[in-house]
Amino acid sequence: MKSLEFRNVGFNVKIGTGKDAKYKTILSNINGSIESGELVALIGSSGAGKTTLLNLLSGRILGGTVTGDILFNGEKRDKKTFKRDVAYVEQDDLLFGTLTTKETLMYAADFRLDASEYTKQEKEDRVKDVMRSLRLTKSEDTLIGFEGHKGLSGGERKRVSIGVEIVTDPKMIMLDEPTSGLDSNSSEVIVKLMKSIAVKKDLICISSIHQPSSKIFYTFDKVMLLAPGGVVYFGSTRDVLPYFSSIGFEAPIHENPADFLIDIMTIDYENEENLQNSMDRVDRLKSSWAEYVSENGEIYKSNISAGTSMTSFNPDQSEPKNTEFDGPTEVWKNPWLSELRILTKRSWLRQMRDKSFLYSQAFSCVFGILLIGFTFFKRADGFSDAQNKIGLLFLLVLHNAFPVAMPVVPVLIEERGIMIRERASGSYRMSTFLFSNILTQAPIALASNITSLTAIYYLGKLQFHTGKYFTFIAIYIVVVMNSLGIAFVFSAASPNMRVAAMFTPLFLTVFAIYGGALVNATAVTPILSWIRYLDYMYFSYTAALQNEMKGLVFDCSKNTSGTCYPTGESVVLSFNLNLRTVWESFFICLGMAIFYHILAYAIIRFKTKPKYILV
Repeated sequence: MKSLEFRNVGFNVKIGTGKDAKYKTILSNINGSIESGELVALIGSSGAGKTTLLNLLSGRILGGTVTGDILFNGEKRDKKTFKRDVAYVEQDDLLFGTLTTKETLMYAADFRLDASEYTKQEKEDRVKDVMRSLRLTKSEDTLIGFEGHKGLSGGERKRVSIGVEIVTDPKMIMLDEPTSGLDSNSSEVIVKLMKSIAVKKDLICISSIHQPSSKIFYTFDKVMLLAPGGVVYFGSTRDVLPYFSSIGFEAPIHENPADFLIDIMTIDYENEENLQNSMDRVDRLKSSWAEYVSENGEIYKSNISAGTSMTSFNPDQSEPKNTEFDGPTEVWKNPWLSELRILTKRSWLRQMRDKSFLYSQAFSCVFGILLIGFTFFKRADGFSDAQNKIGLLFLLVLHNAFPVAMPVVPVLIEERGIMIRERASGSYRMSTFLFSNILTQAPIALASNITSLTAIYYLGKLQFHTGKYFTFIAIYIVVVMNSLGIAFVFSAASPNMRVAAMFTPLFLTVFAIYGGALVNATAVTPILSWIRYLDYMYFSYTAALQNEMKGLVFDCSKNTSGTCYPTGESVVLSFNLNLRTVWESFFICLGMAIFYHILAYAIIRFKTKPKYILV
């Protein structure tokens, strides 16, 4: 028999800074005990602290000041193991739409079941058992669903979300409003399944829920009612109406008990009179419950109900306990390479099912070949030949920057929510997550761009020389990798897609301006000339121009404009792009690409590394 006890639990947050700072109490003196096999509901008005209490009990609270004690099996929770013991189902179904039900559950099992303890077959058997328990067998090969593809129903998606958490056999499961957005039938199915799973698997099961139907309400074993500022009832759902009747609040006949309870616990802000009356009513509810607790204990017991109760204790104010830890600190379930293999396999599977992205990559490749290749197809002489090569080489830098970076920008933003959920339960390392994305995005971008670069190289009449061709390809490969790195940096740093979509092209535009072709590097004011030393486009264009121009002699005999470059070296000299050699510029670019990817890792690790408070 497992148990979860909470004693004098409170939570305060700081509002404002400096002398104007104030502390707001979200929860105060919350007490109770829950045993395995029980399904417990948290019900309250908006802002009463249901989700906050759920996060406190699950060890997922961020910031603020926590007071009191929370004991698991009579002992303090161990930050190294507790995250594995508790499953948390969020209100929003954060799932990959391009995976099937079975694949989603199978990847959860691969990440979170120890590879040294479970064989592949045992993991598959576990997944099948979960699908049977959640009645998902018929939809095991159905995609979760995404825009343009319906996939699972809302109730099925919620059951998959639950399945992802219970596939690892946790000791308790907590759900944040699992029936939100579902119809009454689907909601009832979800709650009854959770009751069945709590009993069958001997789980502690706690769920916040908003205005359940009467049938759903009585499916729960116990209910904790939260009004602004504290608890007004904790005990059996069978006893809740008799208790409120005993303190003068009689429920109308045939009214949904949950609706009645929420109405009397809610502060009414419609006018001053209603506000005062509702506040007085809530104060009366809290004082009545405090009086009952002081005499009888923390769980309500009527004469007809023999509910379990923890030993009564005097709730003395506890000292604040802000024991922070940075997410999971325990030993990972899989070796680093195994994690990378699983994540990369999942990422490639999702990418291959995104047909629109693949078609757009193919179209971009063909379009680039036709437009750029045939624009520079006609051979020119003298100054025109030099001008064409100057323009083509810089255009290719831009072609391997903007079209490469922009499609990748949404990747980390779209996956961030799922990644945070999976990492909160210790599924994998941040390094393997980012590296798997690189191993998925880079090959696709490189394959598309190397194909177009090869075709444009020969259509544009660049030097037919094996060494120069491979040097040309190597230079533009690092351009692609830099562009990917910048996309990862801005998608990691930006709070949403709109911000990332604004700053990424802005950043690339600055680099394009100082890339060496639009403005002479030595003619820029000293205040801004330093930008080129941070600009991968500048160094890549330097390398590409030197590689192509070396050894070229231009025929100026037919030139009528009076301007002509006699040799390729004179072109490089006129643009002042001779300060670094080809390979010096190449390795500087390579170093920049590595730096951008490391920076992306550092940013996303810092931004998504929660400081959980465990008491």
